[in-house]
Amino acid sequence: MHLSETSLWRDYRAMSFVIWLSIAQTVSWGIMFYGFAVFIKPLTTEFGWSKAEITGAFTFCLLVSGLASVSAGTILDRFGGRWLMTGASAFGVVLLLAASQVGSLLSYYAVWIGIGLVTASTFYPSGFAVLVATLGSRARQGVTLMTLIAGFASTIFIPLISLLIDWVGWRDSFALLGLILLVICVPIHAIVLRKERVPGAGQAERPRIFTIDLKAGPVAEALRKPAFWWIGICFVANSIVMAGVTVHIIPLMLERGFAMATVIATTAMIGPMQVAGRIFVTVFEKWTDFRVAGLISGGFVLIGFALLGLAQPDNNLNFIFPIFYGASLGIITIVRALAVPELIGPEAYGALNGLLGLVSALALAATPVMISWIWLISQSYTAPLIVLSAVGLISLLSFIMAVRQRDPGPDGKAKK
Repeated sequence: MHLSETSLWRDYRAMSFVIWLSIAQTVSWGIMFYGFAVFIKPLTTEFGWSKAEITGAFTFCLLVSGLASVSAGTILDRFGGRWLMTGASAFGVVLLLAASQVGSLLSYYAVWIGIGLVTASTFYPSGFAVLVATLGSRARQGVTLMTLIAGFASTIFIPLISLLIDWVGWRDSFALLGLILLVICVPIHAIVLRKERVPGAGQAERPRIFTIDLKAGPVAEALRKPAFWWIGICFVANSIVMAGVTVHIIPLMLERGFAMATVIATTAMIGPMQVAGRIFVTVFEKWTDFRVAGLISGGFVLIGFALLGLAQPDNNLNFIFPIFYGASLGIITIVRALAVPELIGPEAYGALNGLLGLVSALALAATPVMISWIWLISQSYTAPLIVLSAVGLISLLSFIMAVRQRDPGPDGKAKK
């Protein structure tokens, strides 16, 4: 399959390609990202490990994933995604089976460090690289559809894994999740990706793998463009916001006097609102181009934090917060996927997206500790909320600067 000017929504083969890859994304995210937290309680019960000890494994997973994302991206640029994503999914099966047999904290860490390599090769950045290379001008529609489908990963897998643990225990649950990965993701990546377009095919000088040429070539050229650095700052700031809210929203609301049932109801709204944000972008596609989508996402974050700052148990503003914040997360995922082709160009998409993913992963890993220290110093979540709001403003302003610095088109005007 290669490029066609037919709308994605009217091209059955292209739609099928995106939907199958989206199913694999849903399963991968559901098992290897959202599923982690569900195993904390049974592992704590059986081994006596603290929550901090267990979540440390996930921190290492994120770090490894970020460090490996650059190499994964350059491999995608050169060879395409078929064998990388198929092999990574198969490795994920082995690691989940190994997780079912762990008996020490060290072995649990080893499993999740390995899963970090898997996620670097199978999560959104890899899927987006395949869509951008294969769909060309229709990549935005493909990205929107993929994030729309995969947005239900937490909705499906958190309750599914909880039920599995209740029915068969945590060890057999890991084994069954490995079986799901084997039956769904491995064949999808092996079979469906036969239709992908390989970016480096036919080029006399293909991109290097494992190392990046910083003196010449598309990566070096991109690094000399202010737009790349501005969008990098935007994504790092956004990652800080996302990690800070994800880890600290529950203790923040409890400190404000909210009942646990209210806290759970509030946080449960964030996932569906992400999907709603992506649906909004899909329905109003003609009016929400890359620039408008980024501005909406950045603005919604600031509105969300204002609502959270004013929320009290007696005013119900906590239920309006996730509408704006969740929609912002949903939209920014699409913006992240399109940033490189929109601001820089489609060449070396994998490597450049890998670099952006690396710094974002480092921010994701460091933020929970940073916010904890700010809380410890101030003994209140007011200061962390102010800091996160300021970071959200930096994210919005950096996006504006990136768009202002975007490459001019052939006619000398900014690309639309």
